[in-house]
This record gives sequence, structure tokens and C-alpha cells, in this order.
Amino acid sequence: MELHQLRYFVAVAETGSFTRAAEREGVTQPTLSEQIMRLEDKKHGVGRRLFDRLGRKVVLTDAGKELLSHAQGILAAVKEAERAVRESGEGGTLKVGAIPTIAPFLLPGAVTRFRNAHPAVQLQLKEDLTERLLADLLAGELDVGIMVLPIRDERLHAEKLFTESLVMALPPKHKLAARGEVHLADVVDEPFILLDDMHCFGDQVLSLCHRGGLEPRVVCRGEQIVTLLAMVAAGQGVSVVPEMAATADAARQCAYRPLGKPAPTRTLCAVWHKSRFRPPTLRAFVELTKR
Repeated sequence: MELHQLRYFVAVAETGSFTRAAEREGVTQPTLSEQIMRLEDKKHGVGRRLFDRLGRKVVLTDAGKELLSHAQGILAAVKEAERAVRESGEGGTLKVGAIPTIAPFLLPGAVTRFRNAHPAVQLQLKEDLTERLLADLLAGELDVGIMVLPIRDERLHAEKLFTESLVMALPPKHKLAARGEVHLADVVDEPFILLDDMHCFGDQVLSLCHRGGLEPRVVCRGEQIVTLLAMVAAGQGVSVVPEMAATADAARQCAYRPLGKPAPTRTLCAVWHKSRFRPPTLRAFVELTKR
């Protein structure tokens, strides 16, 4: 069993086609097909048929399904070993992901400090939803993700960064803006502007409202907190946002008030794979992000 044979096998399994797999791997189809046959051969390979060839369609057999996860793991381990050797010095690459309710507020400062301290490191940033970032961490496409607890996957390590309060965002001339704090009972008749439910923060705010006996009258949903705040500033409703979003609003387009005591909070965390390669600069990035 050769490494290139496993690579060709995975390519066929993932593309569902010998032709597309050959194109992806940069070899001719006869060459790829020959290597798959050698992998299936009893003398040189696993001795089991790995694919059922149904015309132009290629389907994994049970043996192929069993081999696929192992082959993907082997190829990933080789890739990580190569990267570990290549990046054993101060340089290299650090791939960072963050969810949209954190990225625009936290990353600019953290990235600036990190680049100043580690100018030889290339940072690759990705902003995406929690579910997709977790998948990237598991696949080795990201080194670290900045998101919110809880993280329920035993393969991943989640380290607490800090806890922040959630605050009420009001139109600047709203009658409640004169108060020192606002309770959910105070906004029971107010139109609400919330994040789309694909965001975990949107779910958190809804759960907060329901625990407080409030069924919010949602008049608008958005995909970015900056859009929500612009709608609030325009007088279209009220919203609940992370404190970091309020801090970042230098123009004070909205009025921000605490939500009583105990204040609702969320806890940010840094997440990485327990057994995958961790660049030496990952720890430094996490510490700078905490600060």
C-alpha cells in the first residue's frame, strides 16, 4: 500500500468519479485506475474491492467505506508532519477562525498585536458560523477557532478567554435611554431586531427573553450585528448585543444599557483539536486575544 495510492483512492471517493479524481490529482485516468487496481489487489494491496463501478458512477463498497476514514487520517497526519517540520521555527502559518459576532470586534486588535510580536508568521483568517468552524478544526483546515462556550466535542479542547455582558441597544432618543439599566419587562411591547437564527447568538438572545417571560415581537432579522445596530439607530426597534459591539460603537449611534443584575453573559473561548498539529505560535495568539 503506497501513499499515492491512498491519495488517489480518497480523490475518487470524494469526487465520485475516476475522471474528476485524475484531474484533481494531475494524472491520467489510466494511471489512476491502475493504482486503484493495485490497491485492491490481494498481493500488493488490501485484497478487497473498494469501489462498485456503475457505469460512470463510482460507489464505495463496505470495504471502501472502512478504508476511507483511515486513509483520510493517514493523509492528514502526513500533511501535519510535513507542516510541523516546515514550521518548527518562528515563521510558518497560523490559521484562525472566528464567529461573526466576535470577529469584527475582537480580531482587529488581537491580530495587530500578534503581527507586531510575530512579524514572520503568516495569519490566515476566516469568519464563519460555529458549526462550520468546528468542522474546519476537525478537518485540520483551521488551527484555532474563537467562539462561545459550550463546545460539546471530546476531540476538541476549549480554553476560556473571558466573559462579557450582554446589553440592551436602544435608539438614542428612546424613552428608556434615560435609565441606568433596562429590564426585559421594560421592552415587552417594543419591536425587536435580532440576528438570524443560524447564529448561536440569536438563539441565546431568544432563550434569554423566554426565561424572562418575554415573547419578543421580532420585526427584523439580520446576519450582522452592525446591521442590527444601524436598524436600532434608525428607530426601528431594540436589540440585545454583546458588550464588545457596544464598545466598538465609537460614534454611539445607539444607547446601550445594562440588563439588570445578574447581567446575562456569554463566555468566549479558543478551540483547537486535541491531537492535531498545533503551531508554536498558537499559544501566543491565544494569550494576546485574552488581553
